[in-house]
Parts: sequence; structure tokens; C-alpha cells
Amino acid sequence: MAQGISRPPAAIPHRQALWIFLFFLAFYYLTNAGWYKIGDEIIMRAVAKQIAQTGKIGIEARHLPNLGSYKEDAVRGLNGLYYFKWGLGQSLVEAPFYYIFRLVSGIPVPPSTAVFRFDSRIFSELMVIFLCPSAVSALGCALFFLLGLRIGFSNRLSLLLTLIYGLATMVWPYSKSLMSEATQNVAVLSAVYGAVSYATTRSRRWLALSGASIGFAVITKVILVVTAPFLIAYVLVSCRSRGALRDLFVYFLPPFFLFLGIQFWYNWIRYHSLFKFGYDQGFDALGFTTPLHVGLWGLFLSPGKSFFLYAPVAILGLVSAAAFYKKRKWESLLFLLIVLGITLPHALWCSWPGDWAWGPRFLLTITPYLILPAGMFFRTWVQKSCLKRKAVVSLIVLSLGIQLLGVFIHPYSYIKSRTEVVDKFVEIHHFSYLALYSENAFVNFSPVFSHIIGNWWLFKHMIFSYDLWSDAPWQVLGNFKPDLPTWVKGNRTIPFWWPITLPLISSGVRLWVYPLGIANFLLVVWFALKLKRTVKAGYEEAFSDT
Repeated sequence: MAQGISRPPAAIPHRQALWIFLFFLAFYYLTNAGWYKIGDEIIMRAVAKQIAQTGKIGIEARHLPNLGSYKEDAVRGLNGLYYFKWGLGQSLVEAPFYYIFRLVSGIPVPPSTAVFRFDSRIFSELMVIFLCPSAVSALGCALFFLLGLRIGFSNRLSLLLTLIYGLATMVWPYSKSLMSEATQNVAVLSAVYGAVSYATTRSRRWLALSGASIGFAVITKVILVVTAPFLIAYVLVSCRSRGALRDLFVYFLPPFFLFLGIQFWYNWIRYHSLFKFGYDQGFDALGFTTPLHVGLWGLFLSPGKSFFLYAPVAILGLVSAAAFYKKRKWESLLFLLIVLGITLPHALWCSWPGDWAWGPRFLLTITPYLILPAGMFFRTWVQKSCLKRKAVVSLIVLSLGIQLLGVFIHPYSYIKSRTEVVDKFVEIHHFSYLALYSENAFVNFSPVFSHIIGNWWLFKHMIFSYDLWSDAPWQVLGNFKPDLPTWVKGNRTIPFWWPITLPLISSGVRLWVYPLGIANFLLVVWFALKLKRTVKAGYEEAFSDT
């Protein structure tokens, strides 16, 4: 057996997976602050509140005015309630947290509370909701660790890869987001873990988990249905038995079709059509009109949205792909198909950048399958040259630094100011592909307007106080001075972490924010020390396990 990869363990250390979950939950929660994408997150929050308050998934007409201009996107369903195009999955994930807040606070939550009020009650509500993306992303880290074990990596090596995955990729910035990308990522990852676990143990419960998980992914974002055939094919070719085909029909397909039925029902009550998903208005009506080579260039090679710029450590996965294929043929092909199945339709989509967002948010879901193969590189770490070791460590540090820029700075601070500058050159307010492409030419195909460069500019003003506009990224184009960026006061950028931001906005929350922040920090330290002892106890084993 080659070094660093062994037979999948007979007993999975679920206790260690629990510690990993708790560490990342505490860590992600501490660095959270409430990231709201204008449109997506506000509407999905409103639906979640409606579910928690009334048990209904539609918005009552009397609550639509609280949604401001977003009410124009609502359609009247067959039952008289109003619905939106976004998938139901994210709202279902958020609803329990709103319900918990109701129980804890004892105060009914209006289904469509105005989201721009800043008072102590709204902040306390947000503090509960912050748990949602933090918990979902932490669950993804635990699943990633378990998947590493299932494919044969050692305990310590799986932990190392998990730390890289959770801290040095877009997973960390998106643990702050109430958009659905984190939920999509974890749902698909859970489905993959279930399929691989079945292929390893032949335990049929894993197929039920896989089918249910990919079904939930579909009601979160319907395009993820493309991954279901890949999971089915993987189970068939990796098991090579009639029993596997029978088990797919009995255990995988029923929960998958159940969620598929929920999606069709949701379409019907919204649009009186099984196959209408709501993406036929505004820019969405342009559909899959981006030339494939343009979309792929943008998602992987452009200075504004390249996946490898926002997660440089993923390059290790590409370097290790051939070695991973030799050791885990069927898993490597499954990973490849998932990456292609998710990437290609999004590359063709009219709005492939997924703005406003940090990095190529549509590709967050492919992150696990580009990081796990890197384990093949680390398995021979002690045999690597000093130069290669330094290069890899530098790559990891660079990736961590990129994520810090995405976490420290409000994701829309730079985008808002950048948009005001770009508007002086490009007309982007009419629904045409020309408008989208013109915007991308400025924003994503030019290093001048890179989000990373912009957040570095704002990060410098978090550390030092000097004229904000003196080193703005667009200075080469002219002396433009748009409105002050979000979460910037004077010449100083405010760190986008709740223990810092909330007291600055509302002094009335200090009495409970500071104690909660200190307790949260102590939990992070405690869980980190437990993980450190685990790593230190077997550091060499992480790279030379047999």
C-alpha cells in the first residue's frame, strides 16, 4: 500500500468529526457578521420567517411592502400567496433558526420584518441567524474530513486537508453568507459521502442519505440535478453487482424522487406549471447565452473571478489529480464529472460571475473535489525537496491571506464603489447580453477592478489611516470619488466581524455582545487546542502513514 493512503477504516472516528464540527462552528460564528446579497438573501429570509411564523412557504400580500422594490419580483400563486424564483431549500434550512429565536425571545417574528432596521432586537435576531451559515459550513468541514477517511487517507492527513479546505478556500468567506451556495455545497458533499460510504461498506443507509441529500440539493438549486446521474453511475461501476442496482432503486431513488416531487409541486403552486422555475424575467431571461470559452475563461483564468485566484491552494489538487486517479479511479472520475457538471452550465449562464459576490460563487460547490486529491501530494511530504515544501507552504499562506480579505471586509464595500465608477463608462441598466458583457469586460476581465485588489485597498485602510481615495484601484482611469464604501468611516475600514461591528453601529448591544464575543473566542481556543494536540501527536504520521 502506498504511503499516505490506506484502506478505508472499518470504524469512522465520529467523535473526532464532532470536534471538527464544533471547532469550525465556533470559529465561523466568531468571524461572522451577516452578509446579505441584495435580492437573494432578503427574499429567502422572508420565506424562512414566513415558514417559522405561520408554516406557509408563500408571502402574504400584506407583508410585500416590507420587501421594498423586491416585491416586483413576486408572483401570485394558486393559493393566493406570493412566491419568488429562488429555491426552497435555503429557506427550509434557515426556518428552524428563526423558530429558535421565537422560542428564546418569546416575541413573534413578523414574516417580513424590514431588514434595514438597526436596533438591539434586530441584532439579537441576526445573531441567531448567523448560526445558520456557520453551522452549515462547519457541517461541510466534518463531512469533508469523513470523506477523506472513506477514500483511504489517514486520520491526520484528512484533518490537515480539512483545515486547508475550511480556512484556505472560499468556504470560510461563504460561512458568513445567507445565500444558498454553502447549503448547496454541503448537500452535494453529503450525497457524495453517502455514495462513497455505500461503495466502501455496502451499508444501504448510505444510499438513502445520498439520495436524500442530492434531492435536497435540487430543491435548493435545480441545476444540481445534473449530479444525480453521476452518483448513480459511480455506485454501479464501483460496486459491479446486481445488488447495487437493486439498492439504488430501493434506497437511493425514493428519497431523491420525493424531493424532485416537492420541486415540481413548488413550481406548480407558483407558476401553474411543473417545468417553470421562474428564471424568465430580467437578465435571467437571457438564459445560457454566454459562449462556453468566455465563461470558462472568466471562471478559471480571469483576473476578476478566477477560481484559482480565490483558492490558489486548489492548484495542488490539479497537480495531484493523476496520482489520485491511479489510487482511487472511480472516485476521481466521480469528482471530475461533478466538477464538469457544475462548471459547464454555469459557464454558459448569462450571468456566470454570480455577482454581487466574493469570487465565483457558483463554483463553491466544486471546492471539495479539487482539494481532496491534494492529499496525494502530502503523502510523500518528507520526500519532497525543500524548495517544493516552501512553495506549497507559500501557496497555503497565500490562500489563507485571500480568504482573510474576503472575511475582514464587507463583501459589498468595494463592489458598491466600483459600480459607481464603472457606471461612468458602461451602461448596464438595460436587460441585454451586451450590457452584461460590457460590465464583465470592465469588472472581471480587467485587473484594475479585481475584487481582491479592491479588498486589499480597503484592508490597508483598516490598518492605517490616510486619504482613502489616494490609492483607489481605479486611480489610473481618473480621480473618481464615489460615495463612501459600506462599513467605512472617514478613512478607516471597519472590520466585518460582529464583535466589532455591532457595538459600533448600536451602543445598546454592548452589554451582551462583548460577553458573547469573549465566550465565543474562548470556545474557539479550546477546540483549537484539542485539534492541535491531535495533530501534534501524529504529525509525521500525517505524511508517512502506511
